[in-house]
Amino acid sequence: MSEDFEAGSNSPPAWLNSGRGLGPRLRWHFGTDGPLTALSLSRETGDLFVADQAGTLYRLDRTGQIQAMTRLPSPAISMSWAEDGSQGAAIVDEETILRFDRNLQVLHKLSLPDVCLGVAVTPFGNHLAVALSDGTNVIYNERKRRISRFETIRPLTFLKFCTTEDVLFGAAEHGLLCCHNLAGAEIWQQKNWANVGKLCCTGDGDLIYLASFAHGIQTLDGDGAAIGSYVLEGTVNRLDVSYEPERLMAATIERALFWLDSDGEMLWATQLDDDVVDICCDPLGEWAVCGLTERGVYRLDWGG
Repeated sequence: MSEDFEAGSNSPPAWLNSGRGLGPRLRWHFGTDGPLTALSLSRETGDLFVADQAGTLYRLDRTGQIQAMTRLPSPAISMSWAEDGSQGAAIVDEETILRFDRNLQVLHKLSLPDVCLGVAVTPFGNHLAVALSDGTNVIYNERKRRISRFETIRPLTFLKFCTTEDVLFGAAEHGLLCCHNLAGAEIWQQKNWANVGKLCCTGDGDLIYLASFAHGIQTLDGDGAAIGSYVLEGTVNRLDVSYEPERLMAATIERALFWLDSDGEMLWATQLDDDVVDICCDPLGEWAVCGLTERGVYRLDWGG
């Protein structure tokens, strides 16, 4: 269900009012049937896709209202949706991917030969990239046809298509960051000495950000060259960036949540009472969505 404040409470959650800096307004809160497992935001439409441990998959609109819902054969481990919300894909067990349309109807099923670690969908849903635990990476078109296959020296866990170019960024949990085109050809590859909890990039792919645990947020350009890092209090394991690099949101293993500007300056920070599953920033950097394991999904708004 979607509501203005936390279920069973007449006021916003305590962590919202106890933060430091310019705090957001809580637009809405959505509670799931079971513990949250995955989030994905379609930035063009504002649709939010939410999956839980009960095997439920939801599509919420900008106001947090349910627009579609379906039951999955297994809980979604990870998922990715097109920027226009037209298609998406979810890893529903270690070796199975389901591909969906906007109404959450299954378009087709992929049975993979190894454990799937990561998945990504192109901005208009035409292509799907899959990363396997043996270091194999496969790109499929919308008709389930394999169009390319490439291998990396370390298995990729995080995949992200650029919005404006036909390139795929990938990162291993440790030791590798790379970029490939849709044909599977390597554009560049860099060694990365930090562990990674998430990869994200700006809309044009000119800036890449890594949640690098004790190393904070690492920043690279679109060619993989290191630009710098933002060191935060705690161990950063989740983050996201707006389409233009106006705002960053980051979360730590210690349950701290940070809202940052393009220079890495802290605009707001708070201490949560639950683990962060994932976070999503809107294109303009005016609002963000934070998904907590037990307490559900919150839309935090800094706009007018």
